[in-house]
Amino acid sequence: MSRIDMGSYVEVDVGELHGDDDPDKVVLDVREPMETAQGTVEGALCVPLGRLDEAMAQIDDDANLYIVCRSGSRSAYASEVLSSAGKRDVKNVAGGLMAWVSKGYPLAR
Repeated sequence: MSRIDMGSYVEVDVGELHGDDDPDKVVLDVREPMETAQGTVEGALCVPLGRLDEAMAQIDDDANLYIVCRSGSRSAYASEVLSSAGKRDVKNVAGGLMAWVSKGYPLAR
């Protein structure tokens, strides 16, 4: 598993998310509804990037937080926004759901 310190958040590979057995972790999928309807990580909170500010209050500042999107670009932006808003344990999942699927990890629908 690799981790890259991006300053205000860290970037992790999909293996770290898949292997994290913390029952209180929060997976935030910032893709659009038509994308998330095709599947996401089990238990993910689906909030389109454009509505992230509205959902901010639902997320505890100390949450073990993983951010995903299709490829890792939108989630990187969301990670920066969340970190700037005071979220302390923010992890952008590199490669997003494309990397998740390529590893053979399951999608929930």
